[in-house]
Amino acid sequence: MLPKPIQNLIDQFTKLPSVGPRQAARFAFYLIKQSKLNLDDFAKAIIDASKNLNQCSLCFRIIECQNDKKNKYLCSICKNPQRDKSIICIVEKDTDVEAVENTGRYNGLYHVLGESGLKEFSKPNIENLHLKDLIKRIKNSHEIKEIIIATSATTEGDTLALYIAQLLKKNLPANKQITRLGRGLSTGSELEYMDEETLSQALLGRK
Repeated sequence: MLPKPIQNLIDQFTKLPSVGPRQAARFAFYLIKQSKLNLDDFAKAIIDASKNLNQCSLCFRIIECQNDKKNKYLCSICKNPQRDKSIICIVEKDTDVEAVENTGRYNGLYHVLGESGLKEFSKPNIENLHLKDLIKRIKNSHEIKEIIIATSATTEGDTLALYIAQLLKKNLPANKQITRLGRGLSTGSELEYMDEETLSQALLGRK
């Protein structure tokens, strides 16, 4: 029977993606062996993330809280006048934005759906994604001409992509072009783990 504080740590770590009980236990025992200074820094980083982060009001990327009243809830991409506002790329999570940005092949906008509900494709979970906001955003913009669906090449990602495509066709004017990444992506691959060259080719070969 483990001491309660250690078990509590393990329980928290098992809530992280892809972390099982054994790995969670390794994390917990690693932490308790650290100095008080290191633990305080670790705890402070978590508290700061909780207090000082928000979501972009347009694309739903995670951003640091800002003092700029005019652009208080806009990320650096959404408020950048140099970005191509005629294209919007739909991704599942923040790390996918970073993956696409690292290719240097894309200069448009983004819309982050959020990870909630992607592992189990059901109506209640889908409603947790930012799909209604996406439809509203595109309808309210006269600039957006192309919508790129950039979900992962997994079963869940493909199912989500088909759902989004049908939703967009149903709710948007016919002059909005809907494309998907080219199939240079290996089946079963998540977008954030793609190398830059493969992802670049998938962007260039979108259909």
